[in-house]
Amino acid sequence: MTKTVLFVTYGGGHARMIIPIIRALESDTDFRIETLALTTGGPIFKSENLPFKGFKDFLDPAKDKEALAWGKKLAAIHHSPDSGMEEAESVAYLGLSYWDLALRYGEAEAARLWAEKGRHAFLPLTVMERVIDVVKPDMVVTTNSPKSEQAAIEVANKRNIPTLSTVDLFGIRHFHPLEAKFITVLCQKTIDNMRAEGVNKPDSAFIIAGNPAFDRAFDYRGPIDYAYRKIHFPNLDFNKPMLLWIDMPAYWNLIERRLHTREPSEVIRDLDTLADAAAKNDGFMLIRPHPSQPRAIYDDWMKKYNHPHVAYAGGVPLYPLLKAVDVVATYTSTVSVEALLMHRKVIQLQYHPGESDLPLGQWGVAWQVRSPQSLPNILEAALNDVEEWQHMQERISNLLPQEKAGPKVATHIKQILFS
Repeated sequence: MTKTVLFVTYGGGHARMIIPIIRALESDTDFRIETLALTTGGPIFKSENLPFKGFKDFLDPAKDKEALAWGKKLAAIHHSPDSGMEEAESVAYLGLSYWDLALRYGEAEAARLWAEKGRHAFLPLTVMERVIDVVKPDMVVTTNSPKSEQAAIEVANKRNIPTLSTVDLFGIRHFHPLEAKFITVLCQKTIDNMRAEGVNKPDSAFIIAGNPAFDRAFDYRGPIDYAYRKIHFPNLDFNKPMLLWIDMPAYWNLIERRLHTREPSEVIRDLDTLADAAAKNDGFMLIRPHPSQPRAIYDDWMKKYNHPHVAYAGGVPLYPLLKAVDVVATYTSTVSVEALLMHRKVIQLQYHPGESDLPLGQWGVAWQVRSPQSLPNILEAALNDVEEWQHMQERISNLLPQEKAGPKVATHIKQILFS
């Protein structure tokens, strides 16, 4: 008998966790796959030519006039065409989610919650009830994003529908409870950290599988691709060491329990010190900003200082780029984990006190930098300390699964539904 699996995902990054699982199931005739890909998750599914639904597919213009009115009002302010979302989906998502708040709390409290928290106030339980009524799933699968995904799990649990959530990283600093019956995790440390933060689940609830969003990294393992360097960075000597700087707009400060947003002066400081470290090691630095960071700050810096050993690398695909460099440096970007899976060396900057929410240096799988002054020497060690790199590779193999996660999670879904 065919089983229907409902995948619910919110946002582009979390959509990429779900897609490899769907790919592993899509040719199996035992399954009917339905996907609710919300906000920027929709454009990701569209780019992969995968069918999906949004909140607009569950909006009834005749019955949902109040929700539609709210959606149009909110979308007029909050819809961003640059996100790739259709305006009709923004209207439906904002309208149905706000309508859910008003139904559950009353209009006055809904207005207060929206004013205080914005979208973070959403937990569209009534909308997910409607979705599950229509789809009639035998199982609900989500990632670990709050709001809609959490609501889908709560509704499915109440109806005794099997639920599974996938956790992306190491289980540090969770924003919401994980209430799915089964939880797939990156590694054993994720389980340990989640339990330390109050997730009370038996061993049988956890499935160590890896992160499906990282599966493509395994396809790019192997020796450094010098030919790629020569083609894409022709002004640099492709035989010399290359350091890739993965920038990011903010990182989590565990001591202060807040997100630290990096000021432009910090961005410039890091560019200065990283470029200096690369030059002192007779190498080159490639710069890759986060997509949310404006390019102008990097162009202005490169134009002002005219570093002959620096190049911009924000316009090329990530995985071929990682395969072409010697060392990757960052604060806490998830790219660092993908680099480790590709057998690339990682330097982790940690200039703030206390532990990191991505403690790769603490675990001995990356070189840790505590001050800008120490960068040149640590980069030298990363480039030349063969013995330590061998030890690190052993620790990486012990820490991280060495196989793709999507097929593993798909296998567990089959076992849950057909055992």
